[in-house]
Amino acid sequence: MFSAIKLQNELNTESSSNMIKWDVIYGNNLELIRERKSALSQLVENFIEIFSEDRIVYISRAPGRVNLMGRHIDHQGGFINTVAINKEILLAFSPRNDNKIQIHNLESVQFPSHQLSPISILDVSSYSDWKSFTTSVQVKEFNKLNSGDWSLYILAIYYRLQIHFNEIGFKGLDCVVSGNIPVGSGLSSSSALGVAFAKALLHVNKISLTDKHLIELTGESELFVGFHGGKGDQAAIISAKNGMVNKIGFFPFHIDKTTHFPEELKLVIAFSGSSSKKGEGAQSTYNQRVASYAIGLKMLQHGWKLTKSVSHIRDLTPERLHVSSAELLTVISNLPIGPTRKELMDYLNEFDDGFLKKLFLTHDDPGQYDLIGTLLFGISECSRSEFFNEILESYDLEKIGKCIAVSHNGDRLNKSKINLTNFIEYNVPMVDIPGNYDCSTENIDQMVDIANAIPGVIGAQLAGAGMGGNIVVLVKENSAEDVLTELNQKYYTRNNIPFDAHICVPISGASIMGDLA
Repeated sequence: MFSAIKLQNELNTESSSNMIKWDVIYGNNLELIRERKSALSQLVENFIEIFSEDRIVYISRAPGRVNLMGRHIDHQGGFINTVAINKEILLAFSPRNDNKIQIHNLESVQFPSHQLSPISILDVSSYSDWKSFTTSVQVKEFNKLNSGDWSLYILAIYYRLQIHFNEIGFKGLDCVVSGNIPVGSGLSSSSALGVAFAKALLHVNKISLTDKHLIELTGESELFVGFHGGKGDQAAIISAKNGMVNKIGFFPFHIDKTTHFPEELKLVIAFSGSSSKKGEGAQSTYNQRVASYAIGLKMLQHGWKLTKSVSHIRDLTPERLHVSSAELLTVISNLPIGPTRKELMDYLNEFDDGFLKKLFLTHDDPGQYDLIGTLLFGISECSRSEFFNEILESYDLEKIGKCIAVSHNGDRLNKSKINLTNFIEYNVPMVDIPGNYDCSTENIDQMVDIANAIPGVIGAQLAGAGMGGNIVVLVKENSAEDVLTELNQKYYTRNNIPFDAHICVPISGASIMGDLA
């Protein structure tokens, strides 16, 4: 517990402060530690200017994440293989004596200040469960009126925790936020903001939660902004260990395995120049893909007894069903090609029970649903993500590269039409089938192709949920600078886009910084 001015003085000294165990968070990277101390000093200085140097101040932090394998499948029970990176949200906060929340951001033009009174804004007292609240008319209307405002993610966390801890009258807090995770970049900036604020709110109210419980609640909070994704981002951000890759499973949540990130490799994160934000236009596309999973599974269960008890896409792999790839692909090939909503309603009418109508409310009508392509991607990505950790640990660079290439091809635009007949005839393993999730962009694909042509690159792929944002490049250490140079010359300069690519390192997950002292 320190005053803001004392923390500021400590951060400005050359010697390493005893308040924070920097190496636990960032490893022994002295350059990174100096940069993070400078960012934290600027944040505390801003806190002092807005509030007071005498206020007790705490620091909550939450990093961005990179998913090396397991895209679009956490909500389907699939594994993700993640690291936290040295791009993070920092939040300086101090308790209040009332229930109000005052938020400021160093980027005040993009993220305006707010004084929030959550209890006055929306009444949660009449709701016993989170789903009823988030699907209520008052929440939907509030979201429309405040679409795109960063305060929605703060309120989402507050309301999710308040409904869960309904016997506690939450105290509020004053906070100042900074961050170097680009918004809409596919590195989970909004999830990191939510986790950082959740840790701060819980700290102020002296509530302790297990990581598993915190992941559940923060993941569910995004229903408030209408995002029907999984909890993979929150799991990666909260559970990360310095220099490690976590293989994380869901339903139930568990850390299946932790592997050292190879010292011989580096991660390059490169921004495409276009953002994709959960709370805005891309949301409907994300939700439509999730709905396609659910509809595809429902239709398989209607016609294939072997899948009757299956609850998640991860359980449709040949290994789990104990069938050949050819048999599984044959059944999938019998699904309707590009059905419309009317055709789906006609097909599933006697089995529906409101199932389709509820799903249709989550997204705009796409005209046709690519059930076959979406299912193929989901099942094959579940297969790839299940063994990716093993090939990373064995340092099989050829297999790693092939796995990444096939995975990105499943999101690639303008690819060749899926030829299921050949896949069936040759009993092609699911891990080698890209499917068609179709969430990349032309710019992302261009960047991936440039990176993959550079000697020393193991693989390049879309980062995050897609529709813009970053690519992630796994590259040999001595070729990392070459990736920056080539992308600058062949992508950024040629497209008149500001250069925005960085070599990143795996760091520790979210924390209250003083708690690590």
